[in-house]
Amino acid sequence: MNSKALAAVLAAAVSCLVIPAHAQKGAGKLGAYAGTFEVSGTERDPKVAYKATVKVNLPVTGRSANAIDADFLGGEAPPATIKVTQWDYFHREKSADSSGTFVETKCWLAGPVEVPALVIGVVNVDLRKKIYSMSLTLQSVKEVPFECSSTRQKSYRKNQGIGFALGTGAPGMQAESPLPLADPARLAAKFTMDASRQSGGQVGPVFQEWDLRLSQ
Repeated sequence: MNSKALAAVLAAAVSCLVIPAHAQKGAGKLGAYAGTFEVSGTERDPKVAYKATVKVNLPVTGRSANAIDADFLGGEAPPATIKVTQWDYFHREKSADSSGTFVETKCWLAGPVEVPALVIGVVNVDLRKKIYSMSLTLQSVKEVPFECSSTRQKSYRKNQGIGFALGTGAPGMQAESPLPLADPARLAAKFTMDASRQSGGQVGPVFQEWDLRLSQ
């Protein structure tokens, strides 16, 4: 995710996510949802297409007869990992330089790579209504190597962080598209998230398949 879009999503994650009043801090004591996301998505400005496998371990912070909740907005969750297999980047400047050239830049992964990532967000499981929703925002804590070329420079390499959002909706909007709950001990689904409204049109659809198992 580009820096402006990610900054907007991260800010929204902290300010807009609804945390249930009964949620209590008890990371590790109440279990955790652990598992993987297979994800692919696009961004529009600059253009990005990506594919990755994400592994998470999301500590439960509140359990009752009616709900299971996890909120980890302050870095309580253990680091996630992102294995990136595609990250193609293209940008064309909107104005010409002094020579009249509209500079174009292309970047792509130097090779598949796995990096640790910070994950913040919430998981809300409603046992009474038999539905659940979640919103997770990930940001790598280690830079990823890219090969690049541009109108000005034929070939060069750079390192850059990556990030994106997952779940049933962008931060603060996850409850708008809850999914049916078959078994609270296993959250599994194929789901396409549209984060365009939250990101001001910069983020396209995010295609996901996840499988999370509840310990304890």
